[in-house]
Amino acid sequence: MNKITQETTIQRNKEILTSDLDGEKVMMSIKRGEYYGLGKTGTFIWDNIDEPIKISDLVEMITEKYNVNKNQCFEEISSFINDLIEKELIIAT
Repeated sequence: MNKITQETTIQRNKEILTSDLDGEKVMMSIKRGEYYGLGKTGTFIWDNIDEPIKISDLVEMITEKYNVNKNQCFEEISSFINDLIEKELIIAT
């Protein structure tokens, strides 16, 4: 996958097992045999990518919830989203 942009569409990999733990997500990739944990913002993102969503729409949701500037938001979540893509936790198109 090339570098993500605001027009990239992402969604959860449906094969990932998830559970809530004190308001945060804990996930397991059966394929990789690895566990992952998400903090508050990561959990917010995960909760909102069950269905395909453009990153620009996700940025809009985050900036409304956390009162941050859109460019800063995109810069800060880009590496996180790329990490999720690399670990095959989400799918990007």
